[in-house]
Amino acid sequence: MALPSTDTSRYDNTLAVIRTLRDQGPVARVDLGALNGISSATVTSISAELLQQGLITERPPETPRPSGRGRPKTLVELNPQAACVVCIKLSINEIQLVVGDFSGQVRHSEHHAVTTLALSADDLETLLDEKISTVCAQQLNEFQRLAGICLAVQGVVSSQSGTIIWSPALSFRNAPISARLAERFHCSVLLENDANCIASVLAAKPDYKDCPNLVVIMLGYGIGMSVLINGVPYLGANGSAAEFGHSKYQPGGALCACGRRGCIEAYASDYALYRAASDHLALPSGDSAHPSEQQMQTLTQQALNGDPAMQRIYAEAGRALGYGIANILALFNPDLVLITGSGVRGFDAMQAAMHHAIDDALVAELRGTTRIESCAWDRDMTCMGGIAMALHATDAQALSMSQASSVS
Repeated sequence: MALPSTDTSRYDNTLAVIRTLRDQGPVARVDLGALNGISSATVTSISAELLQQGLITERPPETPRPSGRGRPKTLVELNPQAACVVCIKLSINEIQLVVGDFSGQVRHSEHHAVTTLALSADDLETLLDEKISTVCAQQLNEFQRLAGICLAVQGVVSSQSGTIIWSPALSFRNAPISARLAERFHCSVLLENDANCIASVLAAKPDYKDCPNLVVIMLGYGIGMSVLINGVPYLGANGSAAEFGHSKYQPGGALCACGRRGCIEAYASDYALYRAASDHLALPSGDSAHPSEQQMQTLTQQALNGDPAMQRIYAEAGRALGYGIANILALFNPDLVLITGSGVRGFDAMQAAMHHAIDDALVAELRGTTRIESCAWDRDMTCMGGIAMALHATDAQALSMSQASSVS
């Protein structure tokens, strides 16, 4: 088996080309050089190797210009079939599996309703084994190999040890999961907090690239947060940093899914809003721990239409968010606080109370110039982030394996 090139700069440049093509889509060789500060000769050589290895393909040449001047550009792009990754999103009473191709695009997605709190650690391992095996049997024949798996979990995880430390979706704690799945499927397995997956997608967007100190708050079935300091996620000693939803708003207050009282999540999450609304409205039966999007849209619309009870409930959620965000501003002084997630549907009904709470909690000097914005949740960025993180973590391995197979 051939070893990877010992030319570190060449290897790094090759990885940079792969990642640029994933971020930008089809790019001409001359533009790849400019984007990465690499000479045209080096890009030509690298692209020739990647073509031979099957990691990129060439598009047909562009149509010649009417003037006849200049050669039309030939664009190169990643070969989507070169590899795939599987991302599993685990939340309360639901598991989503997504297959992403080598270019980072979603090729398959499926949801499964599961009573997650009834699962033991062994049950979860068996369930994941079954679901991943099934999706691989159905989808893997389209790809050269399975490069990796990412498990995105609501709660506290240790990415380093591959252990689910605690999740409100599960009744057990401290379960090692990554090593077992890696052994079973013979590939790299990442374990990530769901909010960190979302932040990885947003941090790469051009609109936010000037915000190295970024806080992303995810509203939805729970309340999650990711803190990026100088572009690097802050995880803390054991992965439990940035658990914004389980910081306190009212000690001794409403019951949270974590089992404690008064957490921000117990006022601003979907289940908290639905629970509060059920005290005032006759609501249809459903999963109160994970209300449907239709149920939440109905509640939000009632608040926006002026229903007094729903306005009070959403205002209380806004206050809980506001006092929590005030603590973030005082502690981290980020460039931007970005609020997203499916629960951002109710942001318009919350934001006046949220801003009032921030102003009440902080002197102007501590609020500073930090921007506070919402970001539309027009697609689920959790699995998109998981796909991107799994591909990034396995690109070097994919390159090494392709180099080895091309000379064997």
